[in-house]
Amino acid sequence: MNDKYFFDTNILVYANDSSEKEKQKIARALVKDSLHKQNGVISVQVLSEFWVTVTRKIKNPLPIAIAEKETELFQLMEIVNLDYLLFKEALRFQRLTHVSYWDSLILAASYSSGCKKIYTEDLNHGQTISNMELCNPFL
Repeated sequence: MNDKYFFDTNILVYANDSSEKEKQKIARALVKDSLHKQNGVISVQVLSEFWVTVTRKIKNPLPIAIAEKETELFQLMEIVNLDYLLFKEALRFQRLTHVSYWDSLILAASYSSGCKKIYTEDLNHGQTISNMELCNPFL
């Protein structure tokens, strides 16, 4: 079985952001590969942040219908739900790492699903936290 890896919101956003052509190409390849191998993981937090960002915050926002089709594609990945235990795990990661609560929630979701790698540009590339490697694919 392939090792699972977690996508932070920015990877999914770049896969849909036409104003960032090089990052879009890299992010799309990662997402496509994860769908093919069935080893990509996201969380409800990531879906929520993705929705707000691609429909309102990027330079060329996606039409609602297109954004919704993308979220339907993402449901083919494993999706980690937010519950009280994940919240508590996020607090533990926040104490451990001193990152923001939102980043600690990403760490907790990835950890709870058994991921070995987190693709993100928000945390320290190359760092390992609880046996999870942080990887910025845009470097």
